[in-house]
Amino acid sequence: MIVPSEETAASGAAPSAGRLDRALEHHRAGRLDAAEAEYRAVLGADPSDPHANNNLAVLLRAGNRREEAAACYARALAALPDPPIFNNLACLLTDLDRLDQARRAAMTAAALRPDYPEAWFNLGNILRQLGDAGAAAIAYRRALRLKPAMGEALSNLADLHGQAGDLAGAAELYRRAIAVQPDLPQPFVNLGEVLKDQGRVEEALLVLQAGLEHHPDLALLHSNLLLALHYTPSVPPGIVFRAHRHWNDRHARPLLPGPRTYANDPSPDRRLRVGYVSPDFCSHACAHFIEPLLREHDRGVVDIVCYAASRREDATTARLRALAGTWRPIAGLDDAAAAALVEADRIDILVDLAGHTAESRPLLFARKPAPVQVAWLGYPDTTGMDAMDYRLTDAVADPAGEADRWSAETLVRLPRGFLAYRPPVEVEPSAATPALERGHVIFGSFNNTAKITPEVVRAWAEILRRVPSSRLVLKSRAYGDAATRDRYAGLFAEAGVAADRVALLSQTPGAEAHLRAYDGIDIALDTFPYNGTTTSCDALWMGVPVVTWAGRTHVSRVGASILTGCGLGDLAAADLDGYIGTAVALAGDLQRLAELRRTMRRRLAASPLADHPGFAREVEAAFRAMWRRWAAGRQDGAR
Repeated sequence: MIVPSEETAASGAAPSAGRLDRALEHHRAGRLDAAEAEYRAVLGADPSDPHANNNLAVLLRAGNRREEAAACYARALAALPDPPIFNNLACLLTDLDRLDQARRAAMTAAALRPDYPEAWFNLGNILRQLGDAGAAAIAYRRALRLKPAMGEALSNLADLHGQAGDLAGAAELYRRAIAVQPDLPQPFVNLGEVLKDQGRVEEALLVLQAGLEHHPDLALLHSNLLLALHYTPSVPPGIVFRAHRHWNDRHARPLLPGPRTYANDPSPDRRLRVGYVSPDFCSHACAHFIEPLLREHDRGVVDIVCYAASRREDATTARLRALAGTWRPIAGLDDAAAAALVEADRIDILVDLAGHTAESRPLLFARKPAPVQVAWLGYPDTTGMDAMDYRLTDAVADPAGEADRWSAETLVRLPRGFLAYRPPVEVEPSAATPALERGHVIFGSFNNTAKITPEVVRAWAEILRRVPSSRLVLKSRAYGDAATRDRYAGLFAEAGVAADRVALLSQTPGAEAHLRAYDGIDIALDTFPYNGTTTSCDALWMGVPVVTWAGRTHVSRVGASILTGCGLGDLAAADLDGYIGTAVALAGDLQRLAELRRTMRRRLAASPLADHPGFAREVEAAFRAMWRRWAAGRQDGAR
């Protein structure tokens, strides 16, 4: 979401006009100390001067001196109830999370000047944060009627369309925002995400690359491009690796401090203070893998500090917070401040759980606030960063050799797999085998549409051709968008698959209903080159075998890692023909399907995926080895 900036103003013909204009000149030139001194000089002569109070408040807000800024706005409004000052106050109150007061201030600005587009735009932002998407959309549209070329309003209105499932409408609005205001980065970022969600990955890459040409220093946009590269088979692994290193060179390396000393006690065997940084301490796919480790950590071995990088909170957040020794919200801190907090907390090992995904904080890690830094879980590749020391994986997901050359971090291969899984809810799988009840095999994939490329569609179409009576069920939130449904129906039609053989289902409300949808699936088909992770674990948990294609890199080998841990490595094919053949052969073996349905829950429960204490011990052993290595070389800050 794009938020408005405040407005500064000169004082016209007032006696203080000359001095205030000089202050404003300093302010706009970035000479903030000089500007503050001049504003205060004006206020020394007239404490009620509304323009000096307003401008000083703008300066103070930018410096996070918010309560001082609020007092300045109160004095300004007492002298001059001006719409821009009310609008500025609304921005400040939003910062302070006083959203009801912010809404009243923005509504006052709009009421005093109904033709003030910035007030309507700001009101839309506040209403959106209050959860009233409908009213927010009305406010944005009012701003656009007054100012049609307001790219910020177009972009934020597009956000609402996307959140409501109207991906096509969102894409159109983002394109309009780019056309009228190409200096805005957010429409490029968000259009790329929408196109990816629609499965139009190649178009998304073009948009993100164009955005990066306009905004070469925007690390977030560059990170989105890195993530998008994993969805297409057209970019070789070596190029993907170089793209990550380029991200590091442009954004992270300049922030990496030189040789330095840390205040941490280097004793090799003491209790370690481990920090986990994530925006996904909530109902998110990654939480199914984070929680088992946090829950089973030996508190005598590690002291847990969680740095929550998102404001999203729910019942999962409450559970995870209870498992942490210390909980630090950092969504309101910039990367430098968050890094300073980590250093002040004397974190020994700092773990990144998000990589280059949404709301991640890679530039926090770039500042190297902890002696040892580790990537794990949330991102299927190297971070590309010099500042990241290690990445946790396993020998199936990252076989020795090429994987080491394509990683900026030292790969640490856990002995029994790099994941431990906790299902979102406890539900029993159906004992019935759909193929036996319905007389035909039902394939399925609940992966997001970004992973279902035209190459995947063609492979699935071939499977359906070879199993003539079979059906395919796809389920993803994006299928709630009519344009996306039509596009995928067209792709299958082009591949020779009749419409009645493919069901495109939208998001199911609630975790239990989502898992229950597996009751109607015989065989889950993994996506490639970007494998599923949570979807594969969910399918297995509900008694459904998964067929995958084990490619060359981590992103395309997670399925093989999961299946190997469950003793089903034969369902991980080595190439496309093997993938298709494995799925067809399994569909022809109804006895095995029934046996797997009956025994899969026990199989998964006996696997390393469900051995949460054992997984925690392996991670702790890896952390201890990392720490001892650092302690042995601490005199020069070596890894």
